[in-house]
Amino acid sequence: MHKLQEGLSFRSAVALLALFYIGHLGIYHAGQGLGADGWLAMLAGFALSVPMFLIFSRLTRLMPGANLFEMLEEGFGRVLSYVVAVLYLAYFLILASTVLGQVEFMRAVSLPHTPLAVLLLLFFATATYFAYCGVLPIGKWSVLIICIAGAISVLLSLLSISNLRVFNLLPIGAVGGTAILRGGYRFMLTPMGAGVVLLALLGRSSKGLNYYKVFFFGGALALLFFLGTFLRDLAILGTQGIERLTYPAYQAASAIRFGAGGGRVESLVTVLVLLSVLTMLAVCLSAAAHAIRRVTLRQETRRMVIPAAVLALGLTLLLGTRYAQGFPLEAIYLRYAPIVQLGIPLVLWVVLELKMRRHG
Repeated sequence: MHKLQEGLSFRSAVALLALFYIGHLGIYHAGQGLGADGWLAMLAGFALSVPMFLIFSRLTRLMPGANLFEMLEEGFGRVLSYVVAVLYLAYFLILASTVLGQVEFMRAVSLPHTPLAVLLLLFFATATYFAYCGVLPIGKWSVLIICIAGAISVLLSLLSISNLRVFNLLPIGAVGGTAILRGGYRFMLTPMGAGVVLLALLGRSSKGLNYYKVFFFGGALALLFFLGTFLRDLAILGTQGIERLTYPAYQAASAIRFGAGGGRVESLVTVLVLLSVLTMLAVCLSAAAHAIRRVTLRQETRRMVIPAAVLALGLTLLLGTRYAQGFPLEAIYLRYAPIVQLGIPLVLWVVLELKMRRHG
């Protein structure tokens, strides 16, 4: 069986990556502001992500069994690799703080009287436990949860058949190619580019795992989920509903009724967000723990999980108070993400290729 670090199988790696993508984007639709063309932006974003997937995968071929930080040291040297490791630590912490929006959604729809800080503490405590357990339990968890996510998505689609309106999917291409490409670029960064966190989790026993397949299958699985969800919600709510509502996925599910008593199913969306976000957060904390270990030269990654969780929670609580003041987190992320998702891996790939050829 192919293995990753503690024995993560190919199936578990794909499920972990796909669920991480789902948790990162959460209930928010990609291509916001594109109306009915949001799904075209998703397809464009996946196509734009292909070079990034190839670079990530090639790095694992050049240094089998090495994680991101070992690759950085080999390519950039010990001193510069520390500086770059700090950049990645900041990125992983920022990525973890994006859970704030998902927790705010859960508070709004399920626990409106619960302080946001309390919910964040519960989320981070649970995710910290998962991260401390290691990648293998997270991978096994991911296989189960991705099956549950698929079942929930299929069930919601079947129950929504009577609510679907095909004319809501039209017109196609109305916003123009430039706007679609711009939306695709955003989709490439969020969530697809965040898959760079997987490189931080690699271990010595990952040599046999085909990461070309992992990144493409994991990305394709998440893409299918996003496309299915977006098109279903668009067919229910229409363009105005998709653009106007804060949580269109939840609102679309709330329009579904079944049975003689008119049963409601929107709680399934909340469950899906809860499970996927916990996985995404656990992966971010694991990656941040690896970065802290690299920066502090510690030997054991698990001991760095709690410091990573404390830093991520502190940043999230700080951002929670700054959002109301108009803090432009999304704008900062869109400028910072390309550096760590594509810029640094691209330079690292070129340097390692030259080194390997020189020594080969």
